[in-house]
Amino acid sequence: MKGFVFPLILLILLQSCYHENIPERKKPDRFLTEDSLVLVLADIQLAESAIEYRRENNIYKTNDPKRFYAYIYKKYNLTPETLKENLDYYNSDPDKMVGIYDKVMAVLTKQQVDIEIQKKLMEQHIKDSLAKIDTTHYVYKNLKPVLKEMTDVKKVWPTPW
Repeated sequence: MKGFVFPLILLILLQSCYHENIPERKKPDRFLTEDSLVLVLADIQLAESAIEYRRENNIYKTNDPKRFYAYIYKKYNLTPETLKENLDYYNSDPDKMVGIYDKVMAVLTKQQVDIEIQKKLMEQHIKDSLAKIDTTHYVYKNLKPVLKEMTDVKKVWPTPW
């Protein structure tokens, strides 16, 4: 029994001294701030949504994912490697990455609300514009030749009354 206790105590002591060395990620050469990364990720989410929408609706003519990503890289002056390095850096801190994605969702929600507001304003503008049209002038102007022809027909074919 004595021979069994000593290795057990030694094993417990060695386990308590174990420390996992997690390599710390170094900042990328071209470091993106959290706010910049939020904007990039929001555009990536929009691009992915557009790609999926076009795939579901069989719109293959302009559904090249490389083109969408090339636009994003050009817009933010990035390369795929730079973006990957920054994502790896921020992914090393999961809590920070959750906060970043919360901000991305806030940006996308704000964009959606802005689009809905613009849509309602445009619908109201169209409705107001249609209400302002003087339809009597429009009808008279467009039906005048038809009415003239109808009166000319009566001369050729007189009515019996």
